[in-house]
Amino acid sequence: METDPSPAQQLSPEASRMRWSRARRLRGETVLTLEVGPDLISGLVALGWLPEDDKVDKAAIARSLTQLAERALWANVAPSSGDQGYVCFACDLKGTTVDTLASLGLGWLPAEHADDINEIAKAFRRFAGRGLDVARRGTLDLWNIRRR
Repeated sequence: METDPSPAQQLSPEASRMRWSRARRLRGETVLTLEVGPDLISGLVALGWLPEDDKVDKAAIARSLTQLAERALWANVAPSSGDQGYVCFACDLKGTTVDTLASLGLGWLPAEHADDINEIAKAFRRFAGRGLDVARRGTLDLWNIRRR
């Protein structure tokens, strides 16, 4: 184990930076420089990845971007190969969610397609889209639910 140099052996700032750089490389870490614009910072705040009070704190921005990247890797998010303007993401659906989409009898997912990943994705997108419409408009009428 290496100890800090004694006062008589103090390292120059350049030597200290090189030592830190080598230690980071040995740990497999990389330091990079990013230009982060106001739209990205606003997006991080809006999504809850960055507290509003920290939007000018470089360390907080770096932490939030690192956490976002780690979460994207954990969720196996891949770049979109689709049309521009579409937002793509990956999510894990439990079997119970698929069963519910198929068993509601409301046409979200026909039972014969309960094993087809593409049909499950379409059904979930439709269901989520309807849910977002209801949340945005705040009305149950969009669900086509009969009132008693």
